[in-house]
Amino acid sequence: MFLALCSANDSITVLAQAPLTVPAVRPLVPTAVATADSLFFSMEPLASFRRLEARVDIAPNDYEARWRAARAALVLGVIEEDRERTDRWLRIAVQHASEALALRPDNVDAIAWLAAAKGRLAQDIAGVREQVRLGQEVWALTQEALAIDRNHAFANSIFGKLNQEVRSLSGFERFIARTFMGGGDPMKYSSWEDAEEHILRALENEPGTVLFYKDLGDTYRLQDKLDLARTAYQEGLAAPDRYPSDPMWKEQMIDRIKQLGR
Repeated sequence: MFLALCSANDSITVLAQAPLTVPAVRPLVPTAVATADSLFFSMEPLASFRRLEARVDIAPNDYEARWRAARAALVLGVIEEDRERTDRWLRIAVQHASEALALRPDNVDAIAWLAAAKGRLAQDIAGVREQVRLGQEVWALTQEALAIDRNHAFANSIFGKLNQEVRSLSGFERFIARTFMGGGDPMKYSSWEDAEEHILRALENEPGTVLFYKDLGDTYRLQDKLDLARTAYQEGLAAPDRYPSDPMWKEQMIDRIKQLGR
């Protein structure tokens, strides 16, 4: 928030047909990662994950495979309808993202993917106490990422979404979380202004990302800025699908627009 590898016999046949010159030898890692990327952006996240899972089984310190495995597992958790399988995929995403961050502790992408996996786990699965704990962790991770790169699109998106989620709670719910559950900085310092600012910054730095339009539209809708919400949703629907979860986000935006029309 897990083997369509070429058979060994096929590989042997190919190698037997050509001399083993240095230019003919290809390193495994770029091939495995490139194949996984191709599968992922062909809307096949499960096949992508399986290729990456096979890679990290033999090379657990492969950072490029680790963060991509986290991405694929996260998307699989997002699009999964069964709650138990969603929980499993999101926790696998957290595991791979944690491993990626351990390999490169100062890498802003690794920080952002861990924040995304934990944030989605908090939003979709966790109980109240775990939500509060995960929310604090996501806040700290996104602050760390934005300190490294204030324009990082994904980190801005996650931080904006966290502000949106906290501000959409009632005042009483925020009070309970802050007073009795150690809600910390998210409960104290979140704001609608930060939600809008950071999601807009995400779109400025990665325009055309369907999820960002949906989150921006939701942020406006929850504040009763209905014309702005409708515009954001319509722009999201006009954007091309790039990620396996994009069709789902678009279905949600269509439903939101219908609700706004009532």
